Amino acid sequence: MQKGEPRYRRIQRDLEDRLSRGLYPVGSLLPTEADLGFEFKASRFTVREALRKLTELGYVSRTQGRGTEVVSSNPRRSYLQSIQTLEELFQVALETWFVVHGTKRIVLDDELAKSVGGKAGEEWFCITGVRWTEPGGRSIAMIESYIPPRFEDQIDTLEQHRGAFFNLLEKHCGEPIEQVVQEIRSLAMPLRISRQLGLRPDALALQLLRRYITKDGVIIASFNWHPADEFVYKMTIDSNREAANK
Repeated sequence: MQKGEPRYRRIQRDLEDRLSRGLYPVGSLLPTEADLGFEFKASRFTVREALRKLTELGYVSRTQGRGTEVVSSNPRRSYLQSIQTLEELFQVALETWFVVHGTKRIVLDDELAKSVGGKAGEEWFCITGVRWTEPGGRSIAMIESYIPPRFEDQIDTLEQHRGAFFNLLEKHCGEPIEQVVQEIRSLAMPLRISRQLGLRPDALALQLLRRYITKDGVIIASFNWHPADEFVYKMTIDSNREAANK
């Protein structure tokens, strides 16, 4: 281990070497966090950070309840996201770094109201910022989060919050999130977004729109603007035909 190098970096480098040599074939699972912690004499937190780095590099995909699956033996620039539960969305917010750029009041027009789940003419709050892999790392996405007016007293708290906005708003309103609706579109990236991400004016985007809904309605809707050539969204669909045919 190099002098001053974080312990997780050593674990990351060792695992990268094994992956590149095919010791963990594509489609196989890495050893569990507990097993890796025992092998490297490291805490689960340290192991988890090493695995997070491997995920960013595109070597592995992590799915709750399944483990860490090998998806490539070579690193890539693409940011891979595989999310199936609210807990995994919460974990993404903790494992990355969000920098708030500003907050403003927005009067919803017909199109925006339909997208965020509000009513035309309502005044919502919009918090914008960039999500990074880590401080000093690389940008993942530009995010525009729309919050309904009933949460006005939480806006200052959100701007300072470290973690998922939806989690804080859910606790504040006291109503559990019942549904998350996600829409994915391929669009020309707006100039205001491409400038923030340091991309060319003609860049293409994958826009992920997520609406978080309780029984009382939408508590937050977020537009996530990802560079189209650097983002991979992975979804696993399990077969349940037997149950469906009963």
